[in-house]
Amino acid sequence: MTETLLYPYGDPAVTGTIKTQATDFRVDEELGFEPDGAGEHLFLQIEKTGLSTPELIDRVAVDFKVKPRDIGYSGLKDKHAVTRQWLSLQLPGQVGRMSVPETCEYEILDQGWHHRKLRPGTHRRNRFDVTIRNVGAFPARTQDQFDLVAVKGMANYFGQQRFGRQQDNVRQALRAFGNERKARKLGRSKKSLYLSALRSHLFNQILSRRIGSGFWNEPVDGDVFMLAGSQSIFYAPISQDLIDRFEQHDISSTISLYGVGNQKLQGSALSLEDRVLAEFGVIRDCLLQQKTRLAMRATRVTVGNMNYDYSGADRTLKITATLPRGSYFTTLLNHFVKTEIPRADHSLR
Repeated sequence: MTETLLYPYGDPAVTGTIKTQATDFRVDEELGFEPDGAGEHLFLQIEKTGLSTPELIDRVAVDFKVKPRDIGYSGLKDKHAVTRQWLSLQLPGQVGRMSVPETCEYEILDQGWHHRKLRPGTHRRNRFDVTIRNVGAFPARTQDQFDLVAVKGMANYFGQQRFGRQQDNVRQALRAFGNERKARKLGRSKKSLYLSALRSHLFNQILSRRIGSGFWNEPVDGDVFMLAGSQSIFYAPISQDLIDRFEQHDISSTISLYGVGNQKLQGSALSLEDRVLAEFGVIRDCLLQQKTRLAMRATRVTVGNMNYDYSGADRTLKITATLPRGSYFTTLLNHFVKTEIPRADHSLR
């Protein structure tokens, strides 16, 4: 199911190609804390190229003679890229005695013991250093869009990764959940993947509708707000103090990750969501039938340390930026450059 989404600063004026080679796409996962030096979980910071996170876990399990289920990770990282991420290995009774094997498939950059297993979503942010090729120009319009993202933030769309290599996870999910026999045969990971795709599709459509309605960089009557750097949410009527906090990026509006639960939205914000949900009633009903739990996601993301270097001679655009966990660099790029991936690689994760 192909999504047509609106972006807050207009359509991109330039095109380019990402991930022409692995070194064009570099990601560094930042934990935001240091292993405490105690406990039975060995934290490893690993640099990999040409491996997905599940493939990396399988190789580490063999090298360290542990079961894959005893290895924790925080985020899934791109395969066709140079990425640094953290894993944790549960190694009871081996503190201080574990010898780290040498391997040519990945490089261990740092290590430390910790008292707790690494869980998905534990890290604070990701730092990106990306080269976009075949960029023929960098006009004033693109400069303006870049500056607006740097100052006002980006729309927090779910990226292509969420919808599968062929961008058909939503269609496959509806087909599977629409057949009771097929639904029963779904494994836990596949079911979770499909439900995530359905919720992500609804979220993207609602966010696109908000942007199209002019509800982008201002709070809307009935909004639920999320504190920056956390998942804490609250409802409050619009006031000057709230508007000031919104403009300072201390808070952002949220949109439902649809499911079963107490709806906190009110007024105009709820009405807009309800109109979109009615248009996608099959997806809405499927999520309710599967008893997916309601959650909230911020409508925008503040981008940190954002810089660019454009070379007309080489037709390259180099972008560096830091994004909080759960947001997508490909979504960031969509705000000012329309990108394509070489046909040989469409697996962003």
